[in-house]
Amino acid sequence: MAVFTTLFFTVVLLFAIVWACAVFTNAIEWVGHRFKLSDGAVGSVLAAVGTALPETLVPIVALLGGAITEWTTGHQAPHAAEHAEHIGVGAILGAPFLLSTLALFLVGAAVFYFSANQKRGIVLHIDLHLFKRDLTYFFPAYGLVFLASFIPSQTIKYGIAAFLLLFYALYVYRTLKIEHVPDEEFHLEPLMIAPKSKEPATAIIMLQMVLGLIGIIVMAHLFVQQISSLATIFSLSPLLLSLIIAPIATELPEKFNSIVWIGKKKDNLALGNITGAMVFQSCIPPVVGLCFTPWVLDDQGTLSVILCFASAGVIFASILFRRILTPQILLVGGLFYVIFLGYSVMKAMQG
Repeated sequence: MAVFTTLFFTVVLLFAIVWACAVFTNAIEWVGHRFKLSDGAVGSVLAAVGTALPETLVPIVALLGGAITEWTTGHQAPHAAEHAEHIGVGAILGAPFLLSTLALFLVGAAVFYFSANQKRGIVLHIDLHLFKRDLTYFFPAYGLVFLASFIPSQTIKYGIAAFLLLFYALYVYRTLKIEHVPDEEFHLEPLMIAPKSKEPATAIIMLQMVLGLIGIIVMAHLFVQQISSLATIFSLSPLLLSLIIAPIATELPEKFNSIVWIGKKKDNLALGNITGAMVFQSCIPPVVGLCFTPWVLDDQGTLSVILCFASAGVIFASILFRRILTPQILLVGGLFYVIFLGYSVMKAMQG
C-alpha cells in the first residue's frame, strides 16, 4: 500500500509542478510583453528561465533542505543526506543533458509532424546568431562545471561558482541589450488571474509571478521527498532517478511549449526556449552543487556530460561551419539520449 501511495503522490506532484510552472511562465511572458523585449530575449531568457525553474529548484531544495535541517536541529541524517546529495547532483546534470538531447529531438520531430500535416514547411526559419550565441556561452560554462569535478580544492570550487553567476549575468545583459526586431509576433495567452483583461496592470502580473514561484518551490520540496522515498522502496540509485525521472518530470513538460511554437512557425521562440535554458542550467544550478556538495561525478554523471557536449556539439558545428540548422540535425539528440538510457538500464540491472 505504501508503494502505491508514494507513486500516487508523485504523479500528483508532477501535475502540480507543471501547473505552478504554467502560472509562472504565463506571467513571465506578460513581463516580456510589458517591457517590449525582443523574441530572442523572451525565448532565451524569460521563457527559458521560467520553464527551467522546477528542474532548477529540485537540486536547490534537495541540497539546501538537508543543510538547513542539520543547522536548525543539530542532528545529522547520513542516509537522507546521501540521498539528497545524489538527487541534487543528478538533477543538476540531468537538465542540460535532457535539453541538449531529448528536448531538441522532440523539436526536430515536431517539425516533421507539422510539415506532414501541412501546418508548416520543413525549413526552420531562425536567426542562427541567437543560437550560436547561446551555445557559445553554454560550452565554456558547462565545461568549467565538468572540470570542477576533478579539482580537490573547495576554495577553487567556490571561485568557479562565483564566476558562473557573473558569467550568466553577462549573458542576460548581452541578450537583453540586443536590438532585434522580431519577425514573429509573440502570442500571449490571457493572464491567468485576470483572464478578461487585455492589458492587466503590472502589479497584477508581478503578483501572479510571485504566486507561481511560491507554488514551484513548495512542489519541488515535496517532489524531492517523493523521489527519495521511491529510491528507498525500489532500491534504486537516487542519482539515476534524478538524472532521468526528475528532468523529464519537471523540465520536459514545459518544453512542450517549444513544440507548440514549432506548430505556430515561431521557430526562434521554440529553439531559444531550449538553448536559453541550457545556458541557465549550466550556470545557476551548478553553483549550488559546487558550494554544498563535494562535486565529484561518478561514471553515469560523467557520461551524461560527455553525451550532452556531443549532442550540442553536432548542432553548434552545423551552425558554425554549414551555417544552417535542419530538423534532421536536431533528431541526432535522440540517439545520444538512447545511448545514455541503455547504459543506465544495464548498470541498474547489474547493480
